[in-house]
Amino acid sequence: MNRRWTLLLSLFWAGASAAQDRSNESGGLVYLDPISFHNMTLVPVATLAPGPHARYTLLEAGLEDKTLSVREIRGQSGEAEVNAVEVRNRGKLAAFLLGGEMILGGKQDRIIQSDTVLPNDAKWRKVAVFCVEQGRWQGQSMEFRGGNALAHAELRKAALTGDQGQVWQEVARKNATHGTTSETQTYRRTVQNAELRKRVAHHVSAVITQLPKDERLAGFVFGINGQIEVADLFGNPVLFGDLREKLVSSYVLAALEKSEDAASAKKLDKAGAEKFLGKARAGNKDAPSSSGRAKVYKKKAIGSIGTETVDEGSGKTLKESYLPEPEETANEKK
Repeated sequence: MNRRWTLLLSLFWAGASAAQDRSNESGGLVYLDPISFHNMTLVPVATLAPGPHARYTLLEAGLEDKTLSVREIRGQSGEAEVNAVEVRNRGKLAAFLLGGEMILGGKQDRIIQSDTVLPNDAKWRKVAVFCVEQGRWQGQSMEFRGGNALAHAELRKAALTGDQGQVWQEVARKNATHGTTSETQTYRRTVQNAELRKRVAHHVSAVITQLPKDERLAGFVFGINGQIEVADLFGNPVLFGDLREKLVSSYVLAALEKSEDAASAKKLDKAGAEKFLGKARAGNKDAPSSSGRAKVYKKKAIGSIGTETVDEGSGKTLKESYLPEPEETANEKK
């Protein structure tokens, strides 16, 4: 009899848990309870997409074990390009470069322009980038190392316009805000500033420790003082897990320049996150651009712009990112 009751109770609680998931389910996603710290709120999002989920070599790991190499295009010949570098993947896995990741060195520091998937075929492939160091165009080595940083949301939005000038403007604004302006005007001075890094690390730790232990976790909707800044959603929870601290670090860097009064800060709620992400995902797609094996679609909806990245090797959506945009601006771009 005891075994029978144990089985019945197990089935009941499993059903109750599933029902709770369904109550928060929308478009194959489950919106979990918001996490707030100071002026930031993150709404974790889990995916119901079935596995298996592929692993990828990531930027810093690949550069460290030398399976990935990044260099200027014919750098010493005077034919290097501001908005492109070459990357080679000689590892066992395909490599994923996250749009906005920073690379240091060469003739000037750069950020990866858009999500990129590189097959492990040992071929040098051209990858689009943006310069984030306007005042330098020289270097002893034409190779790059990882910057262990991801561009904050406003810099990612500037990159999404495709305008190098807007990227430089946002780098200059961010450096000025944090008092990290340098002769070469590099974004590196902000992301590597010792005092800033200490504050970022503290905030990241406080947020990460609050995340639910859910292996389906696949993204965040992030807000500051109740206003949505960015939504990052991965179709692959394994890939998200490998990148989540880098994502949260970029969120914190954005939050630190705004009021941090935790008591009075407005909070983003689950309903607001779901509404924003639902509308953004349903937006219109432009014709895709290619970056390695990735097809990247720009998307527009009323109140948002963003991208959706598909790995042509698997045919699966790897990542979606959406940024808010004033509705009048979105209408003008239609």
